Amino acid sequence: MKRLSNGLLLGTSALLFLGLLVATGCGGGGPLVAVGSPPPVAQFMQLLPAVQRTATLVGAAKCASCHATLHTGWLATAHAKAQVDCESCHGPGSVHVANPVATNILTGTPASSNIVCAQCHTQENSDWSASKHAQIVADPVNTGSNNCLRCHSAAFGSVNVSEPLSQGQTPAQINTAITALNSTTLTSYVTATLSGPASASATCTSCHDPHGNTTNLTSASEQFYLRRALSSTDLSSDPPGATVTSYTTVNHICGSCHNNRGGDPSDAGLKKNTTRPATHEGPEYNMLLGSGGAEDAAGPPRRTSSHATAPDQCVACHMPNSRHTFTVSLDTSCVPCHTAADAAARESTVQTDTQNALVALRTRMANWAQQTFGDPAVWDYTSNIPATSKTPDQSKIPIEVKRARHNYYFILLDRSLGVHNAFYTSYLLDYANNGLDKYIGRAAAAPLSRQAAIAILNEDIRKIRAANVRAAAGLPD
Repeated sequence: MKRLSNGLLLGTSALLFLGLLVATGCGGGGPLVAVGSPPPVAQFMQLLPAVQRTATLVGAAKCASCHATLHTGWLATAHAKAQVDCESCHGPGSVHVANPVATNILTGTPASSNIVCAQCHTQENSDWSASKHAQIVADPVNTGSNNCLRCHSAAFGSVNVSEPLSQGQTPAQINTAITALNSTTLTSYVTATLSGPASASATCTSCHDPHGNTTNLTSASEQFYLRRALSSTDLSSDPPGATVTSYTTVNHICGSCHNNRGGDPSDAGLKKNTTRPATHEGPEYNMLLGSGGAEDAAGPPRRTSSHATAPDQCVACHMPNSRHTFTVSLDTSCVPCHTAADAAARESTVQTDTQNALVALRTRMANWAQQTFGDPAVWDYTSNIPATSKTPDQSKIPIEVKRARHNYYFILLDRSLGVHNAFYTSYLLDYANNGLDKYIGRAAAAPLSRQAAIAILNEDIRKIRAANVRAAAGLPD
C-alpha cells in the first residue's frame, strides 16, 4: 500500500479502493503486477477526476440503475465472470451516484487511455507501448481537422467513432455528430492526443469494445471484444471517391484506418486529382484485396495472394500469438505456410524486386519529363514539384503518365514493397510501364545501392505526407 500511494495525495476511501484492486487483481487472480514493476493502479488513480479520488465503491448493480444496456452487455463477458466490473475501469462511483455528471467519473478521453486496461493486461500493454500505435504522427493531429483525428488520434477516434459504431450508430449519424463539434472541442482532442492520458494513435479501446461481447470473433471463434471484423473482402465502404463518413467506418479492424481513403484511380479521377495522389498514406487493406490501382479494362489476371485468404488476415502476420507490437516475426508470423528461412528469402526477393522496379519506374517518368518539358521533376503531382522547377499545365501530362504515377504512389504508400500482395503489385508495375512505352523507351538504369534507392523512395513519402498535412490544414500547396 505504501508503495502504491507514494507521491499521491489520496483519501482513505480511495486507498481502500486501491487496496481492493491490488488484493484481488482481476477477479481474485493475485497481484496486478510483478514486484518492482511500475504500479499501474497508481497510474490509473491519476487518471480520475480529483473529486473522484475520495469516492467509494458502489457496485455494478448501482451502475445498472442508470446504465442498464451497458450492464446487460457486461454480464455476458469474461470480465463479469472475473469480477472486473464498471468501477474497475471507471473508478469508484459514490460521488457520481450522488451527482451523475461526466466530470466526476472516469469517462470520455481519459477512459480511452491504455492505463485503464494495463491494470490487468500488463503484457499486452508492454507490447503496445513498443508499437507504432503508441506513437503519434503529430503533423496531421496538429491540423485539428476532424478528418485526420478520426484515425490519428486515439482520444478522438475511440470516443467519436469506435464507441458510437459499437453502440449501433450509423456512419451518417457518427459523421453528423463529429461535424457539429466546435473548434474548442477539437483543440482539446489535439491537446489530449499530443500530451494527454490517451496520447497515442490507437489505444486498446480503438479496437476493443470494453462494454460487451461482439459478433466479431476470430477464425477460432475466440471472443476478444473486437469492434470490427478481423477478415473481410468487402470494399464497398471504400470505393473510388468514398467520403470520410464511409471509409473511416469500414468493417475491418485494421482496414478502418489502413485504407485508400476513397482514392479514385479511374481516368476521370486521375485527371481531376493532379495536386497530390488520390491514394492517401496507408492503403494496405486495398492492396491486400487487389484494388485501388490504375488498371486496364480487363483488370489483373489475379487480384490477391494467399495473404488475403489467411485466417484473420492482417492479424495472422502482424499479431502472432496475440502480440500487440504489431510487428512481423518470420519464425512465428509465417508458419505454418513457410519456414522462417523460406519466408525470409521470399520477403527479400519480393521487396528488392519491388524497390528496384519503383525506382526504375520513377526514373522513366523523370526522363520523360526531362525530354518533354526540360525538367525531370514535373512528372510528379504539383504539390511535390519544387518551386524552382517549371510547373506545366497538368492537362498536358498524358493519361498514361498519370496512371503510372498513381500506381507508383499506391505501391510506395502501401509500404510492404510487394509483400502484402505480390501479384497485384507486379501487375500495377507492368501496366504503368506498358503505358509509358508509348512515350519513352526502356533503357537500362544505372544500378543504385539499397540505401540510395530507399532514400529516394522515403523522400517521396515525406513529400506526400507534407502535402497531405498542408491540405488538411487548408494551406496552399
